[in-house]
Amino acid sequence: MKFRVTARTILHLGSDLISSDGIAFYELVKNSLDARSPEVRVDVLVRMPFETYDELLRELGERREPNERGIARPSFTPRNWRHLRDTAIDAVDKEAPEANELIAALRDADNKREFVAALREANRIDVDDDGTGMSEATLERVYLTIGTGERARERDLQASRPPVEGEEDHVILGEKGLGRLSAMRLGDSMEVITATAADPTWNVLNINWNDFADAGDEDISSIDVKPEVGAKKDADRHGTLVRVTALTSVWTYDKLDALAREHFSKLVDPFSRRKLPLKLTFNAISVEIPPFSSFILDHAHGVFNATLEWDKWGRPVLSGMMDYRLRKRRRPFEFKGVEISTLAGEASAETLKRMGAFKLEVYWFNRRVLKKIEGIGDLAAVRRLLASWAGGVSLYRDGYRVNPYGGPKDDWLDLDRDAFSTSGFKLNRGQIVGRALISKAGNKYLVDQSNREGLKDTPEKEAFVSLLGATMEYFRGFVVQVDDEINRANRVKATDALDRFRAEDARLEEITPALLALLQLSPEGRRLSKQVREAIASLREAASDVETASRASEQERGRVMHLASVGLLIEILAHELYRATAGGLKTIASARTSSDPKMTGIQLRVLDAQLRTLQKRLKVLDPLSTNARQTKEEFDLGDWVTDIVEGFAAQNSRAGIEFETSVSPRGSHRKVRAVKGMFVQIVENLLSNSVYWIKQQDKYERSVVEPEGDGPIGTVRVLVEPNEGRVTVTDDGPGIPEDRRELVFEPFFTTKKQKQGRGLGLYIGREIAAYHGASLTLGDADDDGYIHSVILELGNDD
Repeated sequence: MKFRVTARTILHLGSDLISSDGIAFYELVKNSLDARSPEVRVDVLVRMPFETYDELLRELGERREPNERGIARPSFTPRNWRHLRDTAIDAVDKEAPEANELIAALRDADNKREFVAALREANRIDVDDDGTGMSEATLERVYLTIGTGERARERDLQASRPPVEGEEDHVILGEKGLGRLSAMRLGDSMEVITATAADPTWNVLNINWNDFADAGDEDISSIDVKPEVGAKKDADRHGTLVRVTALTSVWTYDKLDALAREHFSKLVDPFSRRKLPLKLTFNAISVEIPPFSSFILDHAHGVFNATLEWDKWGRPVLSGMMDYRLRKRRRPFEFKGVEISTLAGEASAETLKRMGAFKLEVYWFNRRVLKKIEGIGDLAAVRRLLASWAGGVSLYRDGYRVNPYGGPKDDWLDLDRDAFSTSGFKLNRGQIVGRALISKAGNKYLVDQSNREGLKDTPEKEAFVSLLGATMEYFRGFVVQVDDEINRANRVKATDALDRFRAEDARLEEITPALLALLQLSPEGRRLSKQVREAIASLREAASDVETASRASEQERGRVMHLASVGLLIEILAHELYRATAGGLKTIASARTSSDPKMTGIQLRVLDAQLRTLQKRLKVLDPLSTNARQTKEEFDLGDWVTDIVEGFAAQNSRAGIEFETSVSPRGSHRKVRAVKGMFVQIVENLLSNSVYWIKQQDKYERSVVEPEGDGPIGTVRVLVEPNEGRVTVTDDGPGIPEDRRELVFEPFFTTKKQKQGRGLGLYIGREIAAYHGASLTLGDADDDGYIHSVILELGNDD
C-alpha cells in the first residue's frame, strides 16, 4: 500500500493554505530575493473591471468555485458568443496600458477557447526579477517538486562553509518549498519564464490550476505539466518572471497602496540599514512603499532594550536598559538562570537553550504628551505617522518579518489586555513601535507555520512568547513606578498642609485685633470686619475637617493593608486547606472500605494527624480575624514565631524543604506587647517566597543536571534574636541581586511566572511593619552579589 495524493490536494495547499494577498505576495517576492535578485518588480495590470470579468466567466461556466470538484460547462451558442464578446470589449479600460492589445485579442477570437484565453489574460500580476534564474532541469527537478528542501539545503551549506565575499547580507528565506503555490491565491493560471546566465533560451512553464480542479480525485501525476523551450535571450540575461493571470479578486490602486503601507513597508526590519529592493506599479503608475521615518524614534518618551544571551558558563542572561526619557530616569537590569526560566513560564534549561538568543527593542510614545515634530508636521501629522508604525512588537528573523506579529489585529504578547489593567493604559500597542530579533541559525526551533501565520506551537515558542511578555510587563512596571514616585513627591501631605496652616493661623491671630480695630473706623470697614471674622472661622473649620479626614484616611490605609495581606495569605491557604481536606476524605473513604481492623486503625491515626495539622494551621490564622487584628497582647517573641514556622512547615511537608527555627542566645526570651497578626502576615509571606524560589531553583537545576540523592531540595532558616527584637528569614534559593535591594519592595514588582506573581507581598509586608512601628529590610549580599535574608526589626515601643 502507498499513499496517493489527489489532484485537488494541490488546490488546498495553495489557495487555502495562504490566507491573505499580503502573504501570497511575500512568498513570491521572497523567492526572488532567495534568487539573489538586486531588484524585484511587481506590476499589477487591470484592463477590465473584475465584476465584468467574473460575470462573463460564470456565464461561460469557466469560473472555479472554492472546493468544487469540477467545472460544469453549459452550451455555447453563436448568439450569446457575440453578446459576451461585445460586453467584454465595451468593458475594457481604454486608458489602461495594453488596452488595444486586449481589445484586438477579444475581437479576433474565433471560438470559445480563444475568447476565454483572451479574457483570462485581461488582468494580470507580474513578479519579475534579475536573479539567478532556473534552467529547464531545475524547473522540472525542483520547481515542480512540492515541498522540496532545496533552499533549506542551500541555507545549511551557506552556514557550514566560510563566508563568501558579497554574501554577508544575503539571507535565504525559503525552506518549505511551498512558496510557489502562493500564486494560486492570486489567480487561476500562472506562467513562469526563467533562465540562468548559461541558458541560450528562456524556459517557459504554464500551469492552469483549473486542470487540478477538473481532475478531482485522480492522482496528481495525471496532470501533465512540462517546461517548454521559449524565445532566445541575450547571453547576459537571467532571472525569472512569474505571471499570474485569471485573477480571482478585485485589484485597484488603493488596494495595492494599502498592501504597500501595511505589509511591504514592514517586510524588512525598518530599524535596520537593509532596504527592500521592491518596486510596485499599478497600470504603470508607481505605488510608493512608505519609508520609515527613523528620526521619530528620537522623540520617543521611553526606550527599552533587552538581550538574551548565554555567558561563558553556559547560563542564560537577560539584560538591558530602561530609559524613561520623559522623566529623565534610567535603570539597567539583569536576570539569570532560574529567574529567566520562571519568567519564561517555568521553561527548562534545555528548552531555553533550544529557544535561543534574541534582542528586544521598544520605543514608547505617551500619546497624552505628544507634540508637533519639526520635519514631520503638526500634532495630527505626528499621530498619523505613529499610528502607521505602532502596533506593538513585530518579530523579525534575519531582518525579515514573521507575520502577523505586531500587525493591526495581532496582540501576541497581550500588551493591550495587560495595559488596560494599569493606570493610564500604559504601554498599549498603539503607543509602541518595537521589534524582536531572532535568526534561523540561532533560533532553529522557532519556525514558521506552513501557512506563514506565525510560529509553530512548540515549548520553545511558548517560552519565547512568555519571556517577551514578562519583559514587556517589567518595562511597564518601571514606567508606572517612576510616575508614582514623581506623583508622590509632588503630592502635598495633609499633615504638612495643616502644619503650615497652623503657623499662618498663629500669625493671623496676632494681627487680627489691630486689623479689626482699624476696620471699625468706617461703616465700610465694619462691614469688611464681619467678613474677615467669618472667613477666619471658615478656614479653621476647614482645617479641622482636613485633620479629621487625615486621621480617617490613615485608619483606612491600615484596614486596606490588612485586607490586602490577608487576601494574599488566604489565596495560599485555600490551596493548602483544600489539599488537607482532600487527603482527609481520601483517608476516610479508604477506612470505610477496609476489612482489616489493623489497617483501619492506621488510617484513623493518619486522619488524626491530618486534622491536628489543620487545626494548628487555623490557630495561627486566628489573630488575623477582624476582631483580633488591632488587639495588642503580650506574648513571647520566640515562641510565637516558632508556632508560625511550625504551622507553615507542617502544611509544606511534602515540598522537600527543611525549616529550621532557632533562638539566639539559646533560652533567651522577650515579652513583647504587639499585634500577633502582624507577625503571621509578614513571616508567612516571607516563608512563601522562600518556598516558591527554592522550588523554582530545584526545578531549573534538575533540568540542567541529574540530582544527587533524595535529600531536601533546600532549607529555610528563621533566626529569632529576642534581645535585639529581630527576626531573620534566610533561604538557600537563588537570592535577590544587590541592585534590586529596594526595588523588590515596590508595589507590583515581581519576577515570578507571568500572571502568577502580583508583586505585592514584600510591599505589603513593609507597609504593615511600618504601620506597627517596625521595619522590614534585606540582609547583606554574599560574595556573588545576591541577598538571601530578609530582616524584620521591632520598634522600641513593642
